[in-house]
Amino acid sequence: MFHYGSISLIVEPCRSAHLEAMKVAKEAGALLSYDPNLRLPLWPSAEEAREQILKIWDEADVIKVSDVELEFLTGSNKIDDETALTLWRPNFKLLLVTLGENGCKYYTKVSNHSSVFQYFVSSNFLMLGVINVFCYKILTFSWHKGR
Repeated sequence: MFHYGSISLIVEPCRSAHLEAMKVAKEAGALLSYDPNLRLPLWPSAEEAREQILKIWDEADVIKVSDVELEFLTGSNKIDDETALTLWRPNFKLLLVTLGENGCKYYTKVSNHSSVFQYFVSSNFLMLGVINVFCYKILTFSWHKGR
């Protein structure tokens, strides 16, 4: 599995190195997992961020976005199945949309609808990256189940 974000897409030579690493990983048979991890202040503009994030979107097998990233990438203020599925691509194995304290929705090839599980944690734990650990566990479970 090769997991990556979008921050390395901001400037060269990081961008080229990132794209080459994706290519090598894919050729080696790795599952590509993408969490854009949007940090708008680091980008020259919101338009550039959206363009670069979406430029490599179709290459991933698994994508994890937050509700904020869903709004940013789709331009919609709706956090629902219809909006999330506009980001779905036929090659995806899994699309995760984290909803903060309201849990997570996921979409798979098998069922093009969502399931919600609520995973309540205190706000202190959220600052420690519990959501990332939660998503990591989903990814490793999926990997061990045969991709």
